[in-house]
Amino acid sequence: MESLREQLKEVLMTNLGTKLVSLLVAVILWIVVLGSRNVEVSKEVPLEILTPPELVVANEMPERLTFRLSGPKAFLRSVIDRREDPIRVNLIGNKPGLVTYRFFSDHIRLPIGVRVISVNPSSILIKLEELKKREVPVKVITEGALAPGLSLKSVKAVPELITIKGPESKIAGITEVPSVPVNLNDVSSSVERELPLDLARLGVQLEGSLPKVRVDIEGHGANFKIKNIEVRVLSNYRARLDPPVVTALVHASTAELKKLNRSKVYAIVNAEGRERGTYSVAPTVVLPTTVTVVRTVPEQVNLTLY
Repeated sequence: MESLREQLKEVLMTNLGTKLVSLLVAVILWIVVLGSRNVEVSKEVPLEILTPPELVVANEMPERLTFRLSGPKAFLRSVIDRREDPIRVNLIGNKPGLVTYRFFSDHIRLPIGVRVISVNPSSILIKLEELKKREVPVKVITEGALAPGLSLKSVKAVPELITIKGPESKIAGITEVPSVPVNLNDVSSSVERELPLDLARLGVQLEGSLPKVRVDIEGHGANFKIKNIEVRVLSNYRARLDPPVVTALVHASTAELKKLNRSKVYAIVNAEGRERGTYSVAPTVVLPTTVTVVRTVPEQVNLTLY
């Protein structure tokens, strides 16, 4: 026992000055923090709803909860700067119907001296419905106008039908999905590109990848001809073309053709994804947006992949 006392005494007395200074600093800091004036701040925390695979939330849900906090400024700063994991509402075992979920102060970790004044929202009403899928057509919306000398030959979605998924009540009332407007002011030649859809307003999601929009433009008659345009093939295989060059009948101003760099004029045949074999394909001529291709001669070339 005497030996144990001596050991404890030695531990306590070693670097006693340093230990006393550290204890004094800690006490002073604690007194300063506790004695400082409380302030109020807001802290946002992400919200996540977990549902069974066959069910989906059918009503609008907040993306975040806002906690109104009060406490010493020094403690609050650490909470505000801290990155929070989402608050997860677990409804995995639920069935279709309405669920009320309430939020409390213990949904957020807080240091001693900090308290929750309020939570907004304090509760949410969740409507669970069966997840349904449906195939519907895409309605391509356009805005703006083509430049003078051009006319719109056709505009369509590729593919024209897509599969959407969402709550049963929303899916049932959808007969078509509108696109985000395609601005014709930016189109000066035939083009195919990704077509964003206006799905958020409908409250549903797209299954699979976005469709493309194919816009076919024609000029009011060709006024120039560009000959011997090299056709390039995009493919992992070796390729042979017949003929290897094409002629483009274009609609353009004389000034535009004068400044045209022929080394940057070519045609493309996209054969990516095709297997070995022989195909009849339409080349796409690459030209500045101010020059419109009216027709390619020939319109089709023979492509052999080997």
